[in-house]
Formats: sequence, C-alpha cells, structure tokens
Amino acid sequence: MLKLLQLTLVSLLFSGVSKAQVPEDPGPYPAGVSPVQFSHPLAAANTVYARIYYPAEVEGTDTPPRVADGPYPLVGFSHGYFAPPQFYSELCKHIASHGFVVASVGTEAGIIQFIERQARDTHAMLYWMEEQSGTSGAFFEGLLDDSEWAVIGHSNGCVANMMIPEWEEGVFATSIAMEPRMNDLPALSTFTGALYVIAGSNDIVNPPANNAVPFYEAATSTRRRTYTVIEGAGHNGSLDFPSAINPLSHAEQHRLHRRLVTGLLQTELRGREDDCYHLFGGGAADEPISSLADCPQPILWTALSGAALHVGGASVPAHRWAIAAGLGETSFSSPNWFPALDPAQARLLTKGIVSSAGLGEVTATLPPESPPALYIRGGAFSPESVTWTRLVTLSTP
Repeated sequence: MLKLLQLTLVSLLFSGVSKAQVPEDPGPYPAGVSPVQFSHPLAAANTVYARIYYPAEVEGTDTPPRVADGPYPLVGFSHGYFAPPQFYSELCKHIASHGFVVASVGTEAGIIQFIERQARDTHAMLYWMEEQSGTSGAFFEGLLDDSEWAVIGHSNGCVANMMIPEWEEGVFATSIAMEPRMNDLPALSTFTGALYVIAGSNDIVNPPANNAVPFYEAATSTRRRTYTVIEGAGHNGSLDFPSAINPLSHAEQHRLHRRLVTGLLQTELRGREDDCYHLFGGGAADEPISSLADCPQPILWTALSGAALHVGGASVPAHRWAIAAGLGETSFSSPNWFPALDPAQARLLTKGIVSSAGLGEVTATLPPESPPALYIRGGAFSPESVTWTRLVTLSTP
C-alpha cells in the first residue's frame, strides 16, 4: 500500500480498541476439561480418546459448561509426534477461555504414530462433538453453535488435519498449522478455506524452508492464507513445557502461539478482524514475528490509539488496494461505491499497490470533532474483479 491521504474527518472513541486486551491475555471464562472416550463409524480406532476443553462455570475437570453464554464454535486439535493432548493443555485452556470448545484428539500419541489413523479419529471427533451437542441430557448438550469448524495442528498433526479434506471436502473452513511437517497432501492445493501457517525460525525438527514454507506455498486455492515466522522459536513453542534451548524463551514462544492462534480463531470464527492488528499490524511491531499473506478474500482491521487511527489489511501481493472512510453508511452501500465516492461524505485513507508481503497499514491523525459514527471499507482490485472488505463501523459514545 502506497499513499496515505491525511484524514480530517473526526476524533473517535472506538469502544474496545485502545483498551482491548491482546489475544494472549486470558479470556473471560474459566476453562473446563473433560477426558472422553467414544466409538464412531468414522474413526479408525475402536475407541477414540480425547480431551475436551470448554468455557466452564469454574475451572477444573468435568466442571459444568457455561451454557448460558453459549453456544460456542468448535475447534479440533491434532497433536504432534509423541505428544498427547495433555502436552498442549495450557494453549487449549487459553483458547477455551475465549469462548471456544476445543476437542483435542488423544490417539496415536505413542512412539509409533499412524498419521492417517489420527486423521480419521480427528474427523470422527468433530462429528461426535456435534452429535453430543445435539443430544438431550448429554454433558455437552447445546454447547456448540452452527459456525463452520476450525482445526489446529502441530507438526504431524498438521498432516493429519489436511488429510481429512481428501475424504470430505469442506468439513472445516479454517486450518491453523503450527510448525507443520510437509508431506504428500493433495488437499493442500485444493483447500478453499483459510490456512494460517506458523513457523519457528530455529525449528530443527521441521526446518521451515523444507516444511512450513512449502506447506504454505502449496495452498494455492485458499480464500486466505498467511505465513508467520516467530524469530528465535523452535519446534515446541505451543507445548506446556520447554523441550529445547532456543534463542527465544519458551514463555515468549508460548505467549506468541497464544496470540496468533487465538487471534486467528477470533478473526475467522467470529469475524473479529480487528484482532489482526495484533498479528500483522502495528500492534505486532515490537514482537519477534514477521508475516506474509495472500488473501483473495481481504482482511481489514482497525485500531484507535488516542487520536491515531490505524487501518490495515491483508490482500494479494501486487494487486491494487484502496481504503476509504466516510461519515455515512450509504457511502458504501452500493457495490460500485468506490468510483462514486462523495468527497463531502467520504475520502481515501490509502490507495496503491499491495506490498510483496501482502500486508499493509496506514495511520491517520484525527482532529477533535465527533460525529455519531465513521464507516471504513476497502477494496482489492484484481485484473478480473473487485473484492470488497467488510464494512467497519466506529461509533462514538
């Protein structure tokens, strides 16, 4: 993104942006955990073992779910080699504290790991959880909403997750791959959902150049994909405990995994794209992370810090991009709003060519006037079409 046109519209107090917690901070809910075992026609194992993490009334094992604030999105979790669900408890509890139900598969956690069996058990686990949510009297009755599913994987678990679309296309819409191992995965090139890849620069188990990079590059059909490197991190930053010596402390590696994974889930499952300010924008400027993006379905985030309005986005590298702000929602109601901007009602914040990283952010200084609301929207221009971002509404008190 190239040029910032100074915005002289308003001064705003955007509820929750300048004071909002960052994604690695604990969420509003205690996290419960329930060890389960079940049989299912889709499973490879006769008995599937799993641990379910969920928003609870009080933290603990098999404590009552917090049904009153539900239902919640379902997230599947697939572990790495020789790493049972208990190794990832802190990350899974953190995600649950933000209002997600995390189903973490526990099969194939021994010295010998059959990844296809793990994939089939994960596939079965997602459906078993949905069935339990719809079963009267079940422990998880009524806990899941009807949003599309997401999956998280670590190392070999990323391979297992991306086997599942070979058997059922569209079974989940979002996949987060932490330190993935690359493998022969036909579904990577045909997956049309959102894929977010996280790598550690010092990963000697799955060196990024041979694993995370080709994992990201193979996903050529996604509506959104990003690749984030945590500088100084190794292979096991998502685990509860240190397992190697790396330049970046394990506490920092874990914090950044909590930030990235939780923020990405909020973005995709709740439409909270403003969380990306802390992942790809100015809110991550002092963090040891760097990212690339290729997002045909663009992301638009905003954040307000005092009189500084930060507006950023992720799109397709080398395509054209424009973002405008207006005083009226009608400025953006037409599909052809951009060519017909009324200068009295809206003006450009930025326009130009998307960077080679696929990411960009601009900052506008706002004067003290205060209208009821400000509306912000962007457009990504490919040679064939235009794709509009969501419409952001910033309201004054």
